[in-house]
Amino acid sequence: MRTEPLNNQAPASAPPAPLLYQDKESCCGCSACFAACPVQAIQMLPDEEGFLYPVVKEAQCIRCFRCIRVCAFQTDQRTAGLFPGGKETMDR
Repeated sequence: MRTEPLNNQAPASAPPAPLLYQDKESCCGCSACFAACPVQAIQMLPDEEGFLYPVVKEAQCIRCFRCIRVCAFQTDQRTAGLFPGGKETMDR
C-alpha cells in the first residue's frame, strides 16, 4: 500500500502545515524557508507596505519542516508550542 503523498501533496489526514511566524516581528523576510522547501510550497508575498513574508501553500506542503529548521528566528518554536509534533518530528 502506498503511504507517501501523490504528486508531492500532503494527504488529507496530514498534520497542520508549519506555522512560520505568529506576527511580523517574528519574521525578517529573509526567504530561507522559501529556499529550503523541496516542493516550492512556500511563496513570498508582499504585505500592505510591500515587505515580503512567507506563506505556506498547505495543499502542496509535504510537512518535512525544513522551513522551520532553517529559520533563525524560529529555532525556539518547540518550546513556544508552535511546532506540531515537538522535537521528535523536527529531528527527523
